[in-house]
Amino acid sequence: MSLKFGIYLVEQRIISPEQFCGLVKIQQETTVSLANLALRKNMLTIKQVADILDEMEASPNKTFEQIAVEMDVLDQADASQLLRFQQTSCAPIRKLVSECGLLTERQSAVLYNQFERTPTAVPQPAPAPRTPIQSSPRVPKYKSRPVIMRPYSTT
Repeated sequence: MSLKFGIYLVEQRIISPEQFCGLVKIQQETTVSLANLALRKNMLTIKQVADILDEMEASPNKTFEQIAVEMDVLDQADASQLLRFQQTSCAPIRKLVSECGLLTERQSAVLYNQFERTPTAVPQPAPAPRTPIQSSPRVPKYKSRPVIMRPYSTT
């Protein structure tokens, strides 16, 4: 939801795309890693985290939580809970906008409320292809109208 609000701000031309990218970078830098969270919450030991990180280097296409579940050190419910902790620990874009001085807290709150009220665009189904209408050839309009001719006068 946080990124969607940032995209909304860019679409409304309140912040520039470059500012949005900067906010996302700050958000990523301040986000606590899953390994750190697992240690803080006493869900994993240092040895287990080290083993998972080693496996991540060997399998770069797998995520921390996937490997933890595969190694049977976390169950799926704990891995999901860990992800929720991570999502709530990072600063939302609406807060970062005011912290970076792009908007005041009041402006940010008003724009966020407006963003929440705007309906999301629901993709409309593609219109059915039109079938060509079989009709007689069109007659030009000048042939269907009466033509009034005046005699040419030379006077």
